[in-house]
Amino acid sequence: MFKINTEILEKKITFLFFENPKKTFNLKQIKYFIGTKLEERDLMKMLSSVLRKDYIKESGRGKYIYNKNKRYLVGIIKKRVKTLVDIETSIEFKLTKSEKTGFLEGDIVYYWIDKKEKIRIASLKDRELIKYVGHIKKDGKINLLKNSNLDFDIIVKGQCKEDDIVSAHITDWKYSIPEGKILKIIGNKEETNTQIHAILEEYNLPYFFSKEVLKEANKISKEKASSVKRKDLRNTLTFTIDPDDAKDFDDALSFKKLKNNNVEIGIHIADVTHYLEKNTLLDKEAKKRATSVYLSDRVVPMLPEILSNDLCSLNPNEDKNVFSVLVEIDNNFNIISKEFSKCLINSNERMSYQEAQYVIENKNGKLAADVTITKKKRSLSKELVEAILHLNSVALKLKEKRKNEGSVFFNKEEVRFVVNDRGEPTDYKIKKQKQANFLIEEFMLLANVLVAKKIKEKNRTAVFRVHDYPDEEKIIELERFAKNLGYYVKLSNVKNINVAINSLLKKAENNPEKNILDMMVIRSMSKAKYSTNNIGHFGLGFNDYTHFTSPIRRYPDVIVHRLLFSIIQKQTPKQQDLENACLHCSKMEETATKAERASIKMMQVKYMSKRINQKFRAIVSGMNERGIFVEIKENKCEGLVRMKDIPNDYFVYDHKNNKVVGQNTHEEYSFGDEVIIKVIGTDLDKKHVDFKILERKE
Repeated sequence: MFKINTEILEKKITFLFFENPKKTFNLKQIKYFIGTKLEERDLMKMLSSVLRKDYIKESGRGKYIYNKNKRYLVGIIKKRVKTLVDIETSIEFKLTKSEKTGFLEGDIVYYWIDKKEKIRIASLKDRELIKYVGHIKKDGKINLLKNSNLDFDIIVKGQCKEDDIVSAHITDWKYSIPEGKILKIIGNKEETNTQIHAILEEYNLPYFFSKEVLKEANKISKEKASSVKRKDLRNTLTFTIDPDDAKDFDDALSFKKLKNNNVEIGIHIADVTHYLEKNTLLDKEAKKRATSVYLSDRVVPMLPEILSNDLCSLNPNEDKNVFSVLVEIDNNFNIISKEFSKCLINSNERMSYQEAQYVIENKNGKLAADVTITKKKRSLSKELVEAILHLNSVALKLKEKRKNEGSVFFNKEEVRFVVNDRGEPTDYKIKKQKQANFLIEEFMLLANVLVAKKIKEKNRTAVFRVHDYPDEEKIIELERFAKNLGYYVKLSNVKNINVAINSLLKKAENNPEKNILDMMVIRSMSKAKYSTNNIGHFGLGFNDYTHFTSPIRRYPDVIVHRLLFSIIQKQTPKQQDLENACLHCSKMEETATKAERASIKMMQVKYMSKRINQKFRAIVSGMNERGIFVEIKENKCEGLVRMKDIPNDYFVYDHKNNKVVGQNTHEEYSFGDEVIIKVIGTDLDKKHVDFKILERKE
């Protein structure tokens, strides 16, 4: 069994008194609280130490009480228990090994500063009951939970097998490592499905809907009566453009020529709130989830399938309820008028981005078999082709206008894995946006801007999608990083930082380090979030922006639909707790993003585990004291080359110049360098891939 840690037990004793400052405790009570067999002399030794620090004082023979004369500050443990941050001042202090023993990241503690200006933690104040997910390793009869994000194991109680992935929370801490209780056995760590469920468990994301929620969803009638008179646009040319594997269609476009030679463009969004009534079980569940989560092999939806894939989805050749933004545009691409209305549509065509791209590039509707969803030749109507080409012209003008107003343009390539029926990755696809994607994007952005302007009228409290200016220090760091790559673009202290960033991204457009530079620009930015405080959207260059266009997968859009409908009905919108809803939705979005990244990283490791000893071309994407990170050019998988696996010299990291330098040859590796690497190992638990550099490409 593991040896009892007296340092931790001493902190437990202190915690007893801090939690009960008015109570007196004797030796028997203290011994019972710390919950372990202990010789009286050892207990007295610990009590003497606590007394010397003035945390407690004697209150009669063999009795002790909290010392209320001593004053303490309050801090929070950060950076994997390396630092303590004062809650009032945000001043950060480094922790010694002794002081951080027995604490977890996120713990709130009482502390004081001694005469030598060293931090002394007096007691734990508050600890969140965190769920940890990891795999089981047996040590005799003891179950050890191993989690790559923790610097220690957890002794867990419960029936489980070697290599089971389990969730657990910490219940006690007496030894050098804490004790815990198993909450759920997820499955064997070698199974992909278990790995995905482990990610969902780690981020507290749901696997499925409850029976009660599904029952309520199934009760919703397709012909649900509406108290709203809808504008009938079923005879107007309407179509959807989505990925070829899309299962739900939450937006459609319509196109109509007007008698004055202008055109009316309809941006139609699934009318989710027609079915999702406020404060029902279904609505509460959607609000709790706040967003759909797109993992590497599945979607965890915000709404049950009967809504997302059927009732609300704008499937072709079906009458559908929508909430629409109708825009009249003249021949010079000026917006003449706009209207917000609940409508009824019937989509004429379901198109993929690839099909729409073919029309844009070839200016005709005779689609070749290799570009269609069905993989069969088909022809589109002359009217539809004309509509797509006209809409594309408008989209190009909208994009140009955005650029002139400061919108930052990214086109980062993303990898998606093709999986077999067991969820194992067998292939990959590189997702790259083309003009058809931008066509849809521009009209969705336009709708979001117009709705934002409408809901903010009369100084209403409303929900906005906001994005703050980047931190100046991060911009200076980005400028230095770009310079190391050979891009001499002034980013700090410039009049228009948006233009400068776009100039940098444009220069890297066709270069191998483009993806890395895109990633670093994104990292330098603030995080976009939801807020009732409309500070504008820096990245898009908009003063007013919200989310209206994806209510099937985002709850903020549901809120905005309800707000907008109240406004056009000339009712006073109910606005209570909007900021709390914004905070919750922003938090859930961040959690979903982390889970999505973890699932992609897991798939990368699984995919590369079948390619040990294979060679690839790669780009240097990062570096630290441990080695060089590289990204494979063809499949975007990233991994680490340890310093010992860089050939021809002994290499060290030059932090100041962001280079890895050979100590004898002075050979340098910098961001964007192209290398030939070999896969030498993978670690599914830590979700990383190890490479070795074979040669450098000049």
